Parts: sequence; structure tokens; C-alpha cells
Amino acid sequence: MRMAAAALLLAACLASGAFAQGAAPVPAPSGGPFTFTMPQSKVIVKVSDPSLRPDASNRPNYFKLTRPSPLLILSGWLEPAARYKGLEAFWESEKKSPAMQPPLAPTQIAMLREGKWEVVAFDVPLPGGMGAQSNLRAERVEAGTWIDLHISTASARPSATMRAELLAALRKVEVVVKSP
Repeated sequence: MRMAAAALLLAACLASGAFAQGAAPVPAPSGGPFTFTMPQSKVIVKVSDPSLRPDASNRPNYFKLTRPSPLLILSGWLEPAARYKGLEAFWESEKKSPAMQPPLAPTQIAMLREGKWEVVAFDVPLPGGMGAQSNLRAERVEAGTWIDLHISTASARPSATMRAELLAALRKVEVVVKSP
């Protein structure tokens, strides 16, 4: 239970503002893939993993999906593209967050590409030597929208195994440009 609590705590990352105050996310109808968009955005984010379920959120430009077993958390934000300054600048800013300071400082940091996504992969040790939380921060700009995803899991399994699972989850995320 402590692992799940630590994973949920670490999965809550700060967004840098909304497209517009009061804009509500547009969830998918039940039965299909989860979709998320904002009225001001020209993209729709689709997640085709049926094991993930929407988790309540009161932030207008944010969504969160979870699976309790095996643990997987996928959250995302939509922001104007102008707010994205590139992967390195993004990561430098993230590392300054109090959530990234010792004893939760990231380890095994790697910058990757997965299709159109720029990715920072990293691990965070769990308290009491109970394993690690493995994370991906996946960034992409499409049609004037910055898509920022945080995908995480936690366990005592090897980091490489967890990272491969997270990359597989990222491959199930599709970004579609809205029809005019």
C-alpha cells in the first residue's frame, strides 16, 4: 500500500496554467478509448488501453487514468505550444520541484525519443528500499498544442522491465488533429 501511495503522490505534477479558466475536459463516451481535448486545442488525445480508468480531476486542462494492479498511472496536460521551451528546459524546470529533491531525487535519467514524443525516463527510489517508481515524462507539440504526459508505475521489479512497460503504454497514446 505504501508503494501505491508513494506512486500516487509522485504522479501529481504541477501544470503551468490552463488554456482558459473554466474550460472543461471532454471525456470519451463509455465503451471506447479514453479521449481528452480542450475547446481551445486543435488536438484530441486518445488512450486505447482498456485497463486504464479515468480518475476524478478538477483541473480544466488535465486528465488522469489509473490501473491499480499492476499499478499504472497516466496523466496529461494540454497547454499552448508557446509554453514548451524544449525537452532540456522542461526537465531542468522539473528537477527544481520540491517533489524531485532528496530523498526522492530522480535516478537512472535518460532522454529518449519514442515516435513523435520527446521523453525523459527516470526512477525514484521508494521509501524503505521497497523498490522504485519508474516514470516517463513524454512531451510533444502538435497543431499549436503542447501535450505533456506523465506515465508511472512502482514495484520491486527491475527498472528496465518497468521502463519497457511504460514505453508500451506511451505507444497506446494517439494524438489526432481535430477536423476543421
